[in-house]
Amino acid sequence: MTRGVSRSGCGRMSILRVTANSMTSRKKGAVVCLKQDGRDEDLTGHCDFLLPSLIIGTGEIMANYAIMRIEKRKLGAVGRICKHNERLKTEYKSNPDIDPERSHLNYHLVTPKDNYRKEVLDRITHAGARMRKDSVAMQDCFIGATPEWIRAKPPEEQREYFEHAVRFFENHFGKENIISAVVHMDEATPHMHLCFVPLTRDGRLSSKELIGGPKGLTKLQDQFYVYMQNKYLDITRGIPARISKRTHIPVYMYKNAGMLYDHYEEILKAINDIGVFNSGKKKEEAIALLGRYAPEMAKLKDQLKVTDEHISYLERTLSDESENLRFYRSDNYEKELTIKEQNQKLYELNQKQKQLEKLVSRIPPDYLEQIRKNELKARKERSRGWDR
Repeated sequence: MTRGVSRSGCGRMSILRVTANSMTSRKKGAVVCLKQDGRDEDLTGHCDFLLPSLIIGTGEIMANYAIMRIEKRKLGAVGRICKHNERLKTEYKSNPDIDPERSHLNYHLVTPKDNYRKEVLDRITHAGARMRKDSVAMQDCFIGATPEWIRAKPPEEQREYFEHAVRFFENHFGKENIISAVVHMDEATPHMHLCFVPLTRDGRLSSKELIGGPKGLTKLQDQFYVYMQNKYLDITRGIPARISKRTHIPVYMYKNAGMLYDHYEEILKAINDIGVFNSGKKKEEAIALLGRYAPEMAKLKDQLKVTDEHISYLERTLSDESENLRFYRSDNYEKELTIKEQNQKLYELNQKQKQLEKLVSRIPPDYLEQIRKNELKARKERSRGWDR
């Protein structure tokens, strides 16, 4: 992006590249005017299209996303989902955003006749479907949008957005299979929870056939975006999870490897000091030092396996995903850069882990396990002392 505004014309089409530094907004949530060379310039007379969903609020330009997520639920989890969606609990410690004093503003677009469990079982029985113990009995869907975009709409337009989304699920999964669609207005951002029983057209209970795995879900999300974008031209599609690789490496792995790497030379010296020819105080000091890091060193092998598998997956799908990234690149360039940075960090972590694992492998496994237990016991004792 360039600072200020630049225009390139092609026939009737004008493309504007804009940055937050070049913009002043006279009305929050709307692209009203640009400031160029000290002059206010109206956008509307100069371009036939804008990049999807530009919002100018507090000096930032951001995309509006139509959000749709689906979670598989077995029968045992259906009751818990019902209590949350239908606000049947007396308190919500796990979600402090819920304001019970505003729960009366919630409304149904599909009202359940009974509790979810009974609704699900009745629907399966009526269809004549068979259900195994491990069957997916219900699909739990979350439908939302970029908070600033949906909150800027008046209540009747918010309702229209969610009604439009419900019709997508009716068309794909059957109106008769939707047991509930409730819009929550008692949290920070309006959103909808929609639940349906995954029954095929010939009456079989099969989430796998209706949605499939990650690729099937991404395809469904693509279809949802196209459907919603036909009505709401100012929304766009985010990078799918299969491309963004949101299955992330836990932060504690970076911390664990980073801490050990910082003390690499110290640990190396300690290992060398525990040679068969060493004895006495020097050896005791080396054992004590290794003991301090033993619990973290013992985790390295399993953690290295995690990053190895993750990197193997990235390399295996690189060529396919590069085509997908090209498709999404125009609207998600900044996200793509973030993904590359995260993957680079993953490779760096993996290399550190390999170097550390090579070092730790010099310690006999039985000995490492013993000093690990001793250190954990000592940490527990220290913790009890601090509690007093």
